[in-house]
This record gives sequence, C-alpha cells and structure tokens, in this order.
Amino acid sequence: MSRILIVMAVVGLLVACTTQGDGNAAASAGGAASSAAVSAGASGAASTASAACEEAFAPIAELEVSSISDLGDLPEELQPTIEGCESVADWVAGAGQAIGTEVNPNTARLLLDINCADQSLADTPICEEIASS
Repeated sequence: MSRILIVMAVVGLLVACTTQGDGNAAASAGGAASSAAVSAGASGAASTASAACEEAFAPIAELEVSSISDLGDLPEELQPTIEGCESVADWVAGAGQAIGTEVNPNTARLLLDINCADQSLADTPICEEIASS
C-alpha cells in the first residue's frame, strides 16, 4: 500500500514540476514531448512498440487504464510488460499505445525503477538498462 502511495506522490510531483515555469501547460507538454524524442533517440523509432511489448500490454489495454499513474496501481500486471519489452523506450511506446495517451519517459522510468526493485526482474533488459544509467 505504501509503495502505491509513494508512486502516486512522485507522479504528482513530476506533473506539478512539468507545468510550472511560465504557467503554460501546453509549452511544458511540448518540452516533455521533445524530451521524450531525445530519450527515444530522436529518430521516432520508439513511437511504436515491438510486437512482444504490445502483446505484454494487451491485458492492460483491456482494463481501459487511462493514465500512467493508474499503472502504478497494477504491479502484477506490469511485471509481464517489464519482462516483454526490449527497452525503456519500447516500454514507454507500449504503455502509450495501451493507455491511449503520451507517456512521460521520466515518469515511466521512475515507475519502472520502483518495479525493478523486485529481484525477479533484475535480469530483464529494462531493469539492466535502468541499473546501468
């Protein structure tokens, strides 16, 4: 229960931080989008998830989850996505397709980092990528 509250608090802080500045949420969203493009290698390759990642997110898509913060409430459903996706960028693309909205890569990385604390996921490509960064 405390893990969920921590995730929700951090997600709330990240959202608050991205909308501060000149008060223009649209400009902040544009900055987040450009940050996502840089994180994804700026080539656009991460805009579509791999087939394995899409398959891993299929059960979540059926749950009609509408935001990444809702994903924090589904740790058992997230494990197959962490195991099935090839990289953080692939996971971000898969999550975006499953929930039908753009996913902030920094928020996704935080959520993945929390889930990678589970030792059974330590040798997945995503958790290894997070551990090496």
